Amino acid sequence: MADYSQNQTKSTTTQSDQEKYLSARLLQMAHLKLVAASLCDKETQPRGTGLTAYFVRYKRMNVPLTTLSEGVPPPNNTISVEQLTVTLDQWGDVITITDVAELTTKHPLVKAATDRLSDNAQRVIDREVQLVMLAGTNVTYGDGAVVSRSAITTSMKVTDAGIIARRIALGNAGCPPREGPGNMDELAKGRPAKGTLLGGAKYVAVTGLEVSGDIQVTAASQGLWVDIARYQNANAVYNGEVGTYLNFRWVETNFMPRFSRLGDATTGPLASGASMGSNAPTVTASITGGSLSSGTYYFKVTRIDKTRGFEEDISEERTMDIASGTSGSFSFDFSTATTGYVYNVYFGTATGDANLKLAAQYVEAGDTVVITDLPSSTTTAPAGLNLTGPVTRIYPIYMLGDQALGWVGLQDLRFYITGGEPVKGFDPLGQLRQLGYKFMGKALIKDQTRLLRWEVASNF
Repeated sequence: MADYSQNQTKSTTTQSDQEKYLSARLLQMAHLKLVAASLCDKETQPRGTGLTAYFVRYKRMNVPLTTLSEGVPPPNNTISVEQLTVTLDQWGDVITITDVAELTTKHPLVKAATDRLSDNAQRVIDREVQLVMLAGTNVTYGDGAVVSRSAITTSMKVTDAGIIARRIALGNAGCPPREGPGNMDELAKGRPAKGTLLGGAKYVAVTGLEVSGDIQVTAASQGLWVDIARYQNANAVYNGEVGTYLNFRWVETNFMPRFSRLGDATTGPLASGASMGSNAPTVTASITGGSLSSGTYYFKVTRIDKTRGFEEDISEERTMDIASGTSGSFSFDFSTATTGYVYNVYFGTATGDANLKLAAQYVEAGDTVVITDLPSSTTTAPAGLNLTGPVTRIYPIYMLGDQALGWVGLQDLRFYITGGEPVKGFDPLGQLRQLGYKFMGKALIKDQTRLLRWEVASNF
């Protein structure tokens, strides 16, 4: 047999003498379609007014239920005032670049950092708006017959009947379509007013591509969209755009949460020292190192993608005991967890998401967290997926009308570039340059009846 070892050695040796080729064109980041901020009515809070914004709404009066009696004044009715408050948050991020990095990097480093900080800031704003929408109380699960995310089955996908039912719910709640309730003078003259259903205004539905695909797929339950799109706008079929359908203007985004299961699809007891499953921690009960009394404890773990910031991957609830007559602690070992994510641990003494409180937040992959006492947090565990479906992912749809959301800003988004020149006592040789952004604001739901969240399964 021929001996190729000498040729391999020569090849390896000559490779070190080859000039490296680096393309002048940077590879682009994946495109994100961020839409949540555009759904908000913008408000600016004046400086010097604190961190809390206040909104006031005069509620509808009750109607009289009995007729007037001759000469007898009716009892006084009342006007109810509803006050909404929102406490503003400040967000920001920074990158530090050295002069050596600027001198030795082929591509313009400051421009690359600025572009990525801009992308970073827009994702934070979009995420913060969506987190407010996800906390809304007006929610429909699956086909509307179930009352929790964990009860949604694989068959509970978006359908024409489901869309119509959601439109009816918004309409019956008095939710006006986008652009407001319209001009009643125009309606009195027999002309459709802008901002009414007759005038062409629509509700808005924001969804991921998977749900859009369910609407578009040609099937017995979804054939209507294809027929309408083919008749009205054939390009929509070819371009894969849902467009306006069943009184909703469908807006796609590829930056919204998709809820899935973390670890094993198993509930109940977990043996001490055992793993909760793939990408989930190993949990160990100890009779030392803590003040947890003997008994049964319940816990869940969630995972957050660092580039997205949503708590999307959710484990099933598991239990583990501390031996009778002792007190101790629990350790959650994330040494085998996937990097690029952080993890939250929820813990309690009773079953059910409402009884599991946040005990550890943003735990890095590779770290171990030890729970020595019951958490003081009031933040409860998010709902997981149906075990009997079996469902692999759940997708939210945001369906909203006019003036459903607001964004109160105290400080607009600002970008900063500092350094590059000597600074006495900090950077005397001008070796550092820092780039960053910050803003202060918060989204709020102005009226819960004007924003409906619909959570469904998907074919995709």
